[in-house]
Amino acid sequence: MSASPAAPDQIMGAALQHYNAGRAAEAEQACHALLALVLQHPAAHQLLAMLALDRQALAQARQHILLSLAPRPQHVPSLLMAGRIALAEGDPATAVQYFDAAARHQPGVSQAHFHLGTSLSAVGRHAEAVAALRQAVALAPQAMEAVLNLGSALRELGELPAAREAFEQACRLRPDVAETWFNLGLTLQDMKEGAAAVDAFARALQLRPGYADAALNLGVALQEIHRMDDALQAFRTALRLQPQWFGRIAHALTAGSSGRLWLHVRDLEAALRG
Repeated sequence: MSASPAAPDQIMGAALQHYNAGRAAEAEQACHALLALVLQHPAAHQLLAMLALDRQALAQARQHILLSLAPRPQHVPSLLMAGRIALAEGDPATAVQYFDAAARHQPGVSQAHFHLGTSLSAVGRHAEAVAALRQAVALAPQAMEAVLNLGSALRELGELPAAREAFEQACRLRPDVAETWFNLGLTLQDMKEGAAAVDAFARALQLRPGYADAALNLGVALQEIHRMDDALQAFRTALRLQPQWFGRIAHALTAGSSGRLWLHVRDLEAALRG
């Protein structure tokens, strides 16, 4: 007696098990087997879109997610996936539309507001981004990336005290992440709080010794509080990490409110290269 063919739900369940276990090829094979039985199976197309996105096959990912959305245009996980694919394709304006739809259809999903805010920032709509990211943080107060992106959007709007508060919260949530301290340092620098900016940039560089931007900005901040010997050391670190930045560093040294002048470029280069 032959075994009865597997039901569509069983095949979909097996595909998800394969995907969650990291067996992408088996998951894709199961999805195609399911589509051979059920031509328009939205969950199979959604998983195929995810698999295609994972391997950066973006045209395939877009095709599958549109097929997934066709019979269920308000399906929030598929809308979120469509937005992620649009971002991967370099189209944040389209991503905004998908994430906005997801946030409207299911306003309690923090990820919808997070991705909406991030995409709005990418298209320069910073005030709307702040509103979306504040909603994301309200729904998930421990989500460091949402807090960090909120700080960035606030900084773009020039709301420096609020941006500082957000970045300080991000630092408390994840004190081991260099980007949180770096962004705090930039905001403190904007607020002319040089000593505090130095501490933030130094922490970022300590956490990630190869962080050239942190080293460069540390040098600028040290220079602004007249610690020139320490500033030169930070600039040397930045130049070692990014040898092509000699021009940027030379400009910072000579254009700041306090600094040093060299009569010859070769003397400046010798000072920086130690």
